[in-house]
Amino acid sequence: MNNPPPASVKAHKQRVLVIDAHPRADSFCQGLVAAAANGASAAQHEVRWLALRELNFDLNHKGQALEPSLEHSRQELLWADHLLIVYPVWWGSMPALLKGWLDRVLQPGFAFAEREDGGWEGLLGGRSATLIATMDTPRWIFGGMLHSCSIRALRDATLRFCGVSPVRVLLFSPIRTSTPELRRHWLEQARLEGHDLEKNLRTGWRPRLRAWLQAVRPQFYLFPWLALTAGAVSAAAARGDSLQWMPYLLCWAAAWLLEGIAVLTNEIHDEETDILNRNSGPFTGGSRVVVQGRMSMAQLHYGRKVAGGCLALVGLLLVFAHGANLPGVFALLLMGLVLSIGYTAPPLKLSYRTLGEFDVALTHSALMVLLGHCSQGGGGELRPWLIAAPMFFSILPAIILAGFPDMEADIAAGKKTLVVRFGRRAAATAALCATFVAAILHAALFTSPAWFFLALLIHCGALMLALAACVRQQRAGRINGLLALALSYMMWFVWVPWFHSSS
Repeated sequence: MNNPPPASVKAHKQRVLVIDAHPRADSFCQGLVAAAANGASAAQHEVRWLALRELNFDLNHKGQALEPSLEHSRQELLWADHLLIVYPVWWGSMPALLKGWLDRVLQPGFAFAEREDGGWEGLLGGRSATLIATMDTPRWIFGGMLHSCSIRALRDATLRFCGVSPVRVLLFSPIRTSTPELRRHWLEQARLEGHDLEKNLRTGWRPRLRAWLQAVRPQFYLFPWLALTAGAVSAAAARGDSLQWMPYLLCWAAAWLLEGIAVLTNEIHDEETDILNRNSGPFTGGSRVVVQGRMSMAQLHYGRKVAGGCLALVGLLLVFAHGANLPGVFALLLMGLVLSIGYTAPPLKLSYRTLGEFDVALTHSALMVLLGHCSQGGGGELRPWLIAAPMFFSILPAIILAGFPDMEADIAAGKKTLVVRFGRRAAATAALCATFVAAILHAALFTSPAWFFLALLIHCGALMLALAACVRQQRAGRINGLLALALSYMMWFVWVPWFHSSS
């Protein structure tokens, strides 16, 4: 069962669990623990201590029931917003006390779970952590020769695997030869780390930047730009002139702003299905910033307003850009804004009415190609529609497949995607047909170099075989490999103006 993030994760004050993992009570680590805890308390964070050496439990994992002290440890972990773990690096690793505690407490069903597709899901999301480690090994040896093995094991293979993120690291070394002045400096650093948890983990510019990059999902911005560029290059070539850069760049900015507005709108209105989703990946299940507690709904609303303001500014600048078909550009931007917001937001809620897949395919093909075309002064010519037609069908397989991992969560949230309405088998069949239609349309509408067409056919065949297997298996869970194959298939159809001539 998943452990939801604590309710206070969105608040400014944190519930901090300080874990003293040194086997001895007279160590410098204990001073660091006290300093960090005092700093957190001074900042009005709620602090609890957990000294592992005081717990009575068997270090060896033999499949036995948890001792009362370990049950208590689990409750403390569930209580916490932030884990502050202090430990010494011994033999390049962590003490047996800490390793044994982790082995016993972080077990399947509590800290992580296996998904239906054989992958793994961390169950401690919504929590962050700070590691404070002491050692005698010089840092350049620990990092350069030993590759920070202890830190990577605890930070990456343990905490992040279980969903704990972000994780900050402080290393103090060498302890044995340190002076009293240096130790006082380290204690002050530990105190400031506890005091400035909110600043370091949530409000500093680096955490903010990482959270916003995660929220806007930059992996989705390449294709709209390429589709827009295809339309712009095609229009410029048709009139025998070079690209008009100012309207092109402004329309490019507008296209990316529309994509950002669409993504943030999805985050706002898909919170329920994102929380329920157990199969999220880089292309499905949302960005997870709200689910993980990295951003609030208020921040997402603010970001969408900023994107909307920037879009209005781009529209104003377009008035002064020479050479664009302004009525066409503004009509397309208005249509794009309506469809971007209407994908998940009321009153349209197209993704809840089995129209979301067609919305995405249309906005990322015809709308982008026409926007690029109009940026170069193009009007009612047929060519941009010919470029967009196979592109539209090439996008459908990827967007249909994106509903596969989300199916159970979408059903629970009342979202009627194509996969939800018709089932995985029928949806995979539709994706297979769209893959074939895209290739056939391309061959019918455009001539191409032999190498290009052969490569396209090979990719098309590989995708169709994978989709045929998907039809037979009706696969659930993550399908990142199949999605990557479908997404890369789309890329063949944006190069028409460069490699092809109209037949």
